[in-house]
Amino acid sequence: MKKNLLIITCFVALFGCTKNTNTPTNADQKKSNDLNITAKVDADTLSKTDTTKNGRNKVINNVSCAYSKTYASPYASSYYTVIANFPGFNGGGVVIPKSTWHAGAYAFNNQPDGNLVVYHGNEALWGSSNTFGKQTKVQLQDDLNLVAYDPNGVGLFESQTYFYKCGTKNPRNTKLVLTNDGDLEIIADGMATFGPVTVILASTRTIGGVHSPNDGSFFKNYTTSGGAGGVSFVY
Repeated sequence: MKKNLLIITCFVALFGCTKNTNTPTNADQKKSNDLNITAKVDADTLSKTDTTKNGRNKVINNVSCAYSKTYASPYASSYYTVIANFPGFNGGGVVIPKSTWHAGAYAFNNQPDGNLVVYHGNEALWGSSNTFGKQTKVQLQDDLNLVAYDPNGVGLFESQTYFYKCGTKNPRNTKLVLTNDGDLEIIADGMATFGPVTVILASTRTIGGVHSPNDGSFFKNYTTSGGAGGVSFVY
């Protein structure tokens, strides 16, 4: 009996504890840290190549009605140039034409070579990744994501701002803007304890003409718990 028990124990020890296939890779951990999400989200749903709505829905269901941790006093319309407004739910998509927008001494260019670039004069402060030298269609989607697609419909770059949805609702007045101090931002209406604010969903962090520390992506800083400094969106 003891011999049989010993055999069973050895069998369990060898085969009972399989390798944990859910251990995050370094790349997955980097994505999680960059997004600064306090809710649990499966790392594979953060793939930058997954720009389908089916992929979006998994994330939206896990992280909805979020709070921003980045906000500013209500912007005057003279402080920024509106590049495009995001559509509402079931509003399809808004295509950003190949063109240049100016604000103060800065410019945002959706270039014919496929790259998205923020300039100060001739100096590039920020650029999108995996899009240079490719034909792209840049679209603001009703799932609150900015995506650059190739001719085959493959997403090459995305803002990952779909996390800010609340069920089927988008934050009110969400738009892509270039500010007079050089920041490319996705902004919306928010409400702090002291009154209305402009909430920054994503930013290139090029304020003042500095080179972006997150070149190739938008910086996002938000939480699902509110917390200190958390500001709720207006939906």
